[in-house]
Amino acid sequence: MNFSSFITLKEEISSIFSRYVKIQSYTNTLEEKLVEPFLESWFKEQNYFLKHPQFWGSHPVVKDPLNRNVIWGMVKGTGEDTIVLIHHYDVVEIEDFETVKPFAHDVHHINHKIQSMLHKFDPEAIDDLKNGKWQFGRGSADMKAGGSIQLALLKQYAKEPDFQGNIVILCLPDEENLSAGMRAAIDLLSVLKQKFQLHYQLMINSEPHQRLKNDCGVVSEGSVGKLMPVVYVRGSLAHVGRIFEGLNPLHIISQFVINTDLNMDFSDIFDGEATPPPSWLYLKDQKTHYDVSIPTKIRAYLSVLTMNTQPEKFLAKLKSAAEQSFAMVIQRISQSYKKYLELINQPARKLPWKVNVKTFAELFAEVSEIKGGSFILAYQNKLARINEAVSAGNKNLIETSFDLIELCLEHSRDKSPIIVIGLSPPYYPDVTNQRIPDLDSKIRHLTQTINQFSMKKWQQPYISRKYYTGISDLSYSSLFHNVDLLTSVAANMPLWGETYQIPFDEIMKIKMPCINIGPWGKDFHKLTERVLMEDLYERTPKILDYVIKHILN
Repeated sequence: MNFSSFITLKEEISSIFSRYVKIQSYTNTLEEKLVEPFLESWFKEQNYFLKHPQFWGSHPVVKDPLNRNVIWGMVKGTGEDTIVLIHHYDVVEIEDFETVKPFAHDVHHINHKIQSMLHKFDPEAIDDLKNGKWQFGRGSADMKAGGSIQLALLKQYAKEPDFQGNIVILCLPDEENLSAGMRAAIDLLSVLKQKFQLHYQLMINSEPHQRLKNDCGVVSEGSVGKLMPVVYVRGSLAHVGRIFEGLNPLHIISQFVINTDLNMDFSDIFDGEATPPPSWLYLKDQKTHYDVSIPTKIRAYLSVLTMNTQPEKFLAKLKSAAEQSFAMVIQRISQSYKKYLELINQPARKLPWKVNVKTFAELFAEVSEIKGGSFILAYQNKLARINEAVSAGNKNLIETSFDLIELCLEHSRDKSPIIVIGLSPPYYPDVTNQRIPDLDSKIRHLTQTINQFSMKKWQQPYISRKYYTGISDLSYSSLFHNVDLLTSVAANMPLWGETYQIPFDEIMKIKMPCINIGPWGKDFHKLTERVLMEDLYERTPKILDYVIKHILN
């Protein structure tokens, strides 16, 4: 790209960026759709797409309660080799902006207006605001900066005669929630591949990156996986005056949380990188009013990040930890009961409790075998009502996962205390190019190529991470687990089906390596969210352009 082209590109990025950020596209709200007319207008303004209307359009997110769409475009050059650019356009809300909410999406005024909030800034954020090198504002980093760069590059390539290769861009909703946009886009990529005979070489996301050193950029050759295990604990009712006649599920879940929360034994390690350990996000009993009895039901869930652990192996490990926790509780209360009986001069007696832990797949199979068609019909009817409630916004997916576990327990013959472990949406497979056999040498050495280019251009090194740890839509670029994910993920996810699913078969058809190349950003989702302007307007566009041309020759 020559100098005059770069000046034009910089102006185009600036124009798109200010308009893109201005749209208050809060995730999983009606406002999220406000992006669609903006993007549609942008494509209609481009001469290339006026001449080739078949090369852009909108693709619906099927059965989406908000009727959102993926907006896509393609520059069709010569040959089959194709690079897919992706970015999401939803952003998180702005409650923490308080008095400067009216300017949270205004890149022309936010840097000045936000000075009234300096009492909420840390010293680093204050320095970045004062030095004038950073653009603040909601969505400035996560991730309308990357989206603006991609759109501007697409416009530039559309002007190039005899462009070598093809570029597909996907503008995606819902990444901050359930990645409904990317899951829908898998079908779109499959259609485009067949219709235009495309050979997908690489998927590039442009999420902002974070740095350990200010003078060293980061690219990621994959994306971390995510599991959301849901844990339902049923105890046995008792009055607190006769406490040993019952079993408190709070005791059981507390021990389970202690044994697993931030436990590094559950952290994935791959080639010198590690995921943060599991963290419990929710724990609540189901008592609706005060009485002098222990609760009988507990709902809880945790977040788990993965790099190479297969879902069924993690569930097996979590089940083992649950069994160990259950056993520890039984041993503890048995010892307490023994001391209590001694104090009141009563003979020793044994409590009836036994370790009882099942995965949702095990519970569902057990109840289905015993109850047969009547249970299946009740489950399907319940699921249909849940789908309606979710579509109407009256229920969330985690709540309804617990409702379905409860239904299974109601139909089960086993009424003893139990821990049931299942999965709630969303599920993100972990991906990394390092696990792709026979990877093309250009892509295998792409990070070194980027580093050489950046060092020559700005004396700025770039290092590689095997995984983007912020969770991203790149998770759906390919699959690497040598297992049937339907038997591990789907079978343990009560809502799998109409409410939530991932087209694993289609991912295998469009599978490709991936990489995240985005500008340097800080404090995503916070009041002080910001992006480095040098990266937004110069460095990242040039790196992306270089990579695209390098891969497509």
